[in-house]
Amino acid sequence: MIRFSVVYLFILFFAFSLFAQKIESEFSFKTDFNVRPTFVEGDSPFFVNGGKWVYLGRTADFDEPGLYFYDTESKEKIYRSVPLEIYYLAHPTEFIGQIETKGKRLPLTIYEFLFYDEVNHRAGFVIENKHSSVNTKRYFFMGWNLSTNTIDVVEPIYEIAESDKKSFAISSVVGYSQEDNVGYFTFAIDADLKDNDSVDVTAFIYKIQNQKLTKLKEYKSKFYPYTPEFHPESKQIVISCYAESFQNRNPTGYLFKIDSNSFQEFSIPSTPYGISFSKDGKYLYMAAADTGEVRMYNTENLSDVKKSKWGTHGHKLGFWKEGELVWVRNSGLHIYDPITLKQKKVIPTKKFYKNNVNVSGSVFLPFRKLLIRNIMEDVAGGAANRILIAD
Repeated sequence: MIRFSVVYLFILFFAFSLFAQKIESEFSFKTDFNVRPTFVEGDSPFFVNGGKWVYLGRTADFDEPGLYFYDTESKEKIYRSVPLEIYYLAHPTEFIGQIETKGKRLPLTIYEFLFYDEVNHRAGFVIENKHSSVNTKRYFFMGWNLSTNTIDVVEPIYEIAESDKKSFAISSVVGYSQEDNVGYFTFAIDADLKDNDSVDVTAFIYKIQNQKLTKLKEYKSKFYPYTPEFHPESKQIVISCYAESFQNRNPTGYLFKIDSNSFQEFSIPSTPYGISFSKDGKYLYMAAADTGEVRMYNTENLSDVKKSKWGTHGHKLGFWKEGELVWVRNSGLHIYDPITLKQKKVIPTKKFYKNNVNVSGSVFLPFRKLLIRNIMEDVAGGAANRILIAD
């Protein structure tokens, strides 16, 4: 009997250690148009402000421009009004359109929120300027001085002409380094979204530092930039594309090493929802949501590739601590050895959620924590979010 108890306790201890993680906080906020300021939940939350906040979403187009965050320390939702209207009223000739009395009042929309940093007192975003009276669209980068609450950087990026009926603009946040006070983002124009065969995408990689916007790279592609990732220590940016396996489109990735200005094209798996650098930046991992294929690239030699097969329906790949590479799937947190690519353990999502699960929009604060987001948890529209820290 004593022997059985010892064995049982050992098994219990092993099981506990296998699934050990701490829930730092839990929150759920749903889109609400009936309050002022309104709240529109974003599809892709991410950590900002040195990892202390999570970007949640913004106000509706018909409301005042503003951003919403979740403070992981105070456990509160935070609202910050963006002084776009003040800037517009002082510089109306720089933009298309005018302020309206009904509907969408301001002809400026926060097209892509990029970063927010209270330490360096800076925030940044891409703005779309359009008006119902014309077909022309203009895009700007805007820098926000948080100390003075003013827009102090306005740089034009691109203009879609009145006669252009097919072009579509896409912008994506790449990353932000608080130590260097530098942010990166992509901007691209697809000349025709229905044309999958032509090299008709013009893409740009931008850097913003010390209130100066710099275009680092311009390139042509069949694909618009998709799910870019940034490794701040080695100054590497990887940009993937979206193509499903049945399309047979030979999906392409691009590895950009900022310091050496090296830009390399390489073959990647389909639907690369999972992308992550190793802690030292020597390895790059990509996992396919539709096939479960995973590839481990040597960033010094992209032809040096190790392949494996994991599970499908994954939405995010990353490290929540060193030595544990996590493939966040609808079924659970599947944890792998980053060298052998062999599975170490699984934490089922039913440990956190009772009903249906779709973990789209989950995100890592690399080597620190994971925000696991279930967009199906609340049928009223709010996603149930849990921030996890591996023990």
